[in-house]
Amino acid sequence: MKYPVKRLFCLVLTVAMLLASTGALACTGYYVGKDASTSGAYMIGHTVDAWNTAQAKQIVYPHSEEPGRTVKVGENEVPLPDVTYQYTSTPFIEGLWDNAVANEMGLTMTGSVTTYISSDIRAMDPYTKDGASETWVTGYIAAVSANAREAVENYGKVMETYGSSESNTFMVADQNEAWYIESYSGHQWCAVRMPDDCVAVFGNECMLGTVDTYVEGESLLHSEGLFTAPAEAGLAVYDEAGNMDLFATYCGATNLNSGANRRTWYGHVLLAPSTAGDYSMKTRYDLFYRPDEKVSLSDIFELTRSRFENTQWNPEDTGRPDIRVIGIERQVNCAVIEVYPELPAAMSAVTWTCLANAEHSVYLPLSNLITDVAAMYDYMPEGFDANSYGYNLDYAHTHFKRLCALSEQDRLHYGSGVRAYWKGVEDALVAEYPSILAQAVKLYEEDPAEAAQYLTDYTIEKQEKALADCDVMFDELMWYVIANTSTQRYNSTSGEFSTWNNFVPSLVSAE
Repeated sequence: MKYPVKRLFCLVLTVAMLLASTGALACTGYYVGKDASTSGAYMIGHTVDAWNTAQAKQIVYPHSEEPGRTVKVGENEVPLPDVTYQYTSTPFIEGLWDNAVANEMGLTMTGSVTTYISSDIRAMDPYTKDGASETWVTGYIAAVSANAREAVENYGKVMETYGSSESNTFMVADQNEAWYIESYSGHQWCAVRMPDDCVAVFGNECMLGTVDTYVEGESLLHSEGLFTAPAEAGLAVYDEAGNMDLFATYCGATNLNSGANRRTWYGHVLLAPSTAGDYSMKTRYDLFYRPDEKVSLSDIFELTRSRFENTQWNPEDTGRPDIRVIGIERQVNCAVIEVYPELPAAMSAVTWTCLANAEHSVYLPLSNLITDVAAMYDYMPEGFDANSYGYNLDYAHTHFKRLCALSEQDRLHYGSGVRAYWKGVEDALVAEYPSILAQAVKLYEEDPAEAAQYLTDYTIEKQEKALADCDVMFDELMWYVIANTSTQRYNSTSGEFSTWNNFVPSLVSAE
């Protein structure tokens, strides 16, 4: 469903700063360089972890050419260029938190992973009211940036002019390069170009230490006072070679968070076990490293569902619900954006995204060329307010969330069949989609509009099928729960009490 430009930048972003300080709390970010992926594409993404009842949608914001527009962010009027780009996004229901975006130029961005800095740094350079925040800045960057480097530069301009109201990590990528951005205090930030042959998985804490191996202005961009401001305040921390340690300076040398640091370590366990070793709370794990084997899209899907399996930290084995895993139940949505270097820029980015918890939901593809999505995936009621969050079956998200919530009451008996079915759907889509893109390229050469329609129709078909499958499984699983709600299950055929068999959706046998 297309949205008018006034809705894009007047309705959505005018209210953005009303919620700017809440943050998405504790997300997990991940990156795969093009030389480290099985497909030859860049991959960036993150889990969006907020509160259990937060709801999300999928949307296409249109291209526009209208001079004189501004974005009202709290008390600030942020000017827009005459041309703003079409982009796909996965925001929350009201249109805020554009957390995975891909525009018509092939520029992609994920944001954000909430981070935390020291009280001394916050006192030195306080957060600003109505500044950059994850509620709006990712969508803004997608609308105004033609490539990854320009996206970083535009982010820097926002920070310089308006400051930031929080601390975050972002990633941007285009067909040629990918960048990692950390924002620290009210005005300080740093961005580094991510290596093409490496991967990264990180929890919600800053990861950059010294950046002396990067080249100023080429692979390293940052705020003007990144190094000088803490030095002048007597807060700078240096390594033995005299290089400023950004983590130690802005966060505190020993200020590692166990919930975040353990997720960072588990990324090594999954993608480069040769580098992992036993977990140590005192270890600052590398941000970028080469994987033991090339990483597939499905590998990252499974990473977003992971719960520290095969380690002593698995909450199902330990009975410790306090252990903060990657596949947490309060995921709002998750995304993996692929950027293909060889495709036309207008269809070079594919956002694989799921609604609700990745563990018992399904990733579906959104090409940056599409012009629409299925109606229930971008539904928002008229007169949206805080009461519009809730159990609403007009939202596709509600359908997926209720299946996830039921599945996760008993991962073995309830959830295993759901997860196995969605895995089969994903495997089929991942295998099929390259041929869909190849056909779209042929159409694009003759008529870009026809290619866009082809991909849009495909997207809507898969979304509607997934929603229908979701409802079938929910109804069947609910009846399964009813039928098995007993401490003793009597087998009427044998006359004996029976073993409880795991739920298997009828969709499996139907295939």
